[in-house]
Amino acid sequence: MTAEDFEAAFHGIELPSEIELAPGAIIRDVPLFLEKELTILRTSNHPRVTDPVVYRLNLVLELIKAQTL
Repeated sequence: MTAEDFEAAFHGIELPSEIELAPGAIIRDVPLFLEKELTILRTSNHPRVTDPVVYRLNLVLELIKAQTL
């Protein structure tokens, strides 16, 4: 997915203030995290940098969707 795809996916979703990705891996400011990760995705084209960003964004999206169910 591209940065634009993730922006569209997160658009209109109520973001929690914090979220736990894994035990001990807590994002304390989800909107700021998304802003930073999307900036990295927009500005870098190297898979070594973008692959972990895409993984984290997908994980956050899945966790937020799971919380709303």
